Amino acid sequence: MNARFVLALGLALSTASCGGDGVFTDVGGPPPDPGPTLAVVQSTVLTPHCAVSGCHGPPAPEQGMDLSVRMTYPSTVGVDSTELSGFKRVAPGNAADSYLYMKIAGDPRIAGDRMPFGGTLTAAEIDSVRAWIDAGAKDN
Repeated sequence: MNARFVLALGLALSTASCGGDGVFTDVGGPPPDPGPTLAVVQSTVLTPHCAVSGCHGPPAPEQGMDLSVRMTYPSTVGVDSTELSGFKRVAPGNAADSYLYMKIAGDPRIAGDRMPFGGTLTAAEIDSVRAWIDAGAKDN
Protein backbone atom coordinates (compact mmCIF):
# COMPACT_ATOMS: atom_id res chain seq x y z
CA MET A 1 0.00 0.00 0.00
CA ASN A 2 2.85 2.40 0.74
CA ALA A 3 4.36 1.76 -2.69
CA ARG A 4 1.03 2.63 -4.36
CA PHE A 5 0.79 5.83 -2.34
CA VAL A 6 4.33 6.89 -3.28
CA LEU A 7 3.66 6.11 -6.95
CA ALA A 8 0.39 8.08 -6.91
CA LEU A 9 2.08 11.01 -5.15
CA GLY A 10 4.92 10.98 -7.68
CA LEU A 11 2.48 11.00 -10.59
CA ALA A 12 0.49 13.83 -9.02
CA LEU A 13 3.61 15.94 -8.50
CA SER A 14 4.94 15.34 -12.00
CA THR A 15 1.55 16.23 -13.48
CA ALA A 16 1.44 19.43 -11.40
CA SER A 17 4.65 20.64 -13.03
CA CYS A 18 3.20 20.27 -16.52
CA GLY A 19 0.93 22.61 -18.40
CA GLY A 20 -2.53 21.54 -19.44
CA ASP A 21 -1.18 19.98 -22.63
CA GLY A 22 1.31 17.79 -20.80
CA VAL A 23 4.29 19.96 -21.76
CA PHE A 24 6.55 21.25 -19.01
CA THR A 25 6.22 24.97 -18.55
CA ASP A 26 9.06 26.89 -16.95
CA VAL A 27 7.71 29.48 -14.56
CA GLY A 28 11.16 30.58 -13.40
CA GLY A 29 11.26 33.70 -15.56
CA PRO A 30 13.07 34.61 -18.73
CA PRO A 31 16.01 32.54 -19.93
CA PRO A 32 19.40 33.66 -18.67
CA ASP A 33 21.26 36.25 -20.71
CA PRO A 34 23.89 34.38 -22.78
CA GLY A 35 26.23 37.34 -22.38
CA PRO A 36 27.76 39.49 -25.07
CA THR A 37 28.48 37.92 -28.42
CA LEU A 38 31.67 38.47 -30.35
CA ALA A 39 29.61 40.38 -32.94
CA VAL A 40 28.51 42.87 -30.27
CA VAL A 41 32.00 43.20 -28.77
CA GLN A 42 33.40 43.60 -32.27
CA SER A 43 31.00 46.35 -33.32
CA THR A 44 30.98 48.29 -30.05
CA VAL A 45 34.56 47.94 -28.83
CA LEU A 46 37.08 46.35 -31.15
CA THR A 47 36.22 47.90 -34.50
CA PRO A 48 35.89 51.50 -33.31
CA HIS A 49 38.77 51.48 -30.80
CA CYS A 50 41.27 48.78 -31.78
CA ALA A 51 40.98 47.59 -35.39
CA VAL A 52 42.29 50.77 -36.92
CA SER A 53 45.25 51.32 -39.21
CA GLY A 54 48.45 51.64 -37.21
CA CYS A 55 47.05 49.59 -34.35
CA HIS A 56 45.35 46.18 -34.63
CA GLY A 57 43.80 46.61 -38.04
CA PRO A 58 45.02 45.98 -41.57
CA PRO A 59 47.32 46.22 -43.34
CA ALA A 60 49.92 45.49 -40.63
CA PRO A 61 48.33 44.79 -37.23
CA GLU A 62 50.57 45.31 -34.21
CA GLN A 63 51.94 42.11 -32.66
CA GLY A 64 50.27 40.25 -35.56
CA MET A 65 46.95 40.56 -33.70
CA ASP A 66 44.30 41.57 -36.22
CA LEU A 67 41.16 42.73 -34.41
CA SER A 68 39.16 43.47 -37.54
CA VAL A 69 35.87 41.74 -38.40
CA ARG A 70 36.29 37.99 -39.03
CA MET A 71 39.92 38.16 -37.90
CA THR A 72 39.49 38.73 -34.15
CA TYR A 73 38.61 35.15 -33.25
CA PRO A 74 41.47 33.40 -35.09
CA SER A 75 43.92 36.09 -33.96
CA THR A 76 43.07 35.89 -30.27
CA VAL A 77 41.21 32.85 -28.94
CA GLY A 78 43.64 30.23 -27.70
CA VAL A 79 46.58 32.14 -29.23
CA ASP A 80 49.69 32.70 -27.12
CA SER A 81 50.48 36.28 -26.20
CA THR A 82 53.59 37.48 -28.00
CA GLU A 83 54.14 40.31 -25.55
CA LEU A 84 54.02 38.37 -22.28
CA SER A 85 54.73 34.65 -22.24
CA GLY A 86 52.57 32.32 -20.21
CA PHE A 87 49.28 33.95 -21.23
CA LYS A 88 46.82 33.41 -24.03
CA ARG A 89 45.53 36.48 -25.80
CA VAL A 90 42.07 35.16 -24.98
CA ALA A 91 41.68 32.20 -22.64
CA PRO A 92 38.02 31.15 -23.01
CA GLY A 93 36.26 31.23 -19.64
CA ASN A 94 39.09 33.15 -17.96
CA ALA A 95 39.15 36.88 -18.65
CA ALA A 96 41.34 37.61 -15.63
CA ASP A 97 44.24 35.73 -17.25
CA SER A 98 43.48 36.71 -20.86
CA TYR A 99 46.11 39.13 -22.07
CA LEU A 100 43.69 41.10 -24.26
CA TYR A 101 41.50 41.78 -21.23
CA MET A 102 44.51 42.52 -19.04
CA LYS A 103 45.71 45.14 -21.55
CA ILE A 104 42.38 46.99 -21.77
CA ALA A 105 41.71 46.76 -18.02
CA GLY A 106 45.16 48.05 -17.07
CA ASP A 107 46.21 44.93 -15.16
CA PRO A 108 49.56 45.53 -13.40
CA ARG A 109 51.00 42.33 -14.92
CA ILE A 110 51.00 43.70 -18.50
CA ALA A 111 54.10 44.65 -20.44
CA GLY A 112 54.03 48.03 -22.13
CA ASP A 113 51.11 50.42 -22.11
CA ARG A 114 47.43 49.95 -21.36
CA MET A 115 45.29 49.72 -24.49
CA PRO A 116 43.85 51.26 -26.50
CA PHE A 117 46.84 53.47 -27.12
CA GLY A 118 46.08 57.11 -26.39
CA GLY A 119 42.86 56.49 -24.46
CA THR A 120 40.83 54.15 -22.35
CA LEU A 121 37.62 52.25 -22.84
CA THR A 122 34.56 52.88 -20.70
CA ALA A 123 33.82 50.54 -17.82
CA ALA A 124 30.88 49.13 -19.81
CA GLU A 125 33.10 48.42 -22.83
CA ILE A 126 35.71 46.69 -20.69
CA ASP A 127 32.99 44.71 -18.93
CA SER A 128 31.52 43.51 -22.24
CA VAL A 129 34.92 42.11 -23.28
CA ARG A 130 35.29 40.46 -19.87
CA ALA A 131 31.80 38.97 -20.06
CA TRP A 132 32.38 37.62 -23.59
CA ILE A 133 35.62 35.92 -22.52
CA ASP A 134 34.18 34.59 -19.25
CA ALA A 135 31.19 33.18 -21.18
CA GLY A 136 33.60 31.04 -23.22
CA ALA A 137 34.74 33.48 -25.95
CA LYS A 138 32.54 31.91 -28.58
CA ASP A 139 32.78 32.83 -32.27
CA ASN A 140 29.28 34.24 -32.41
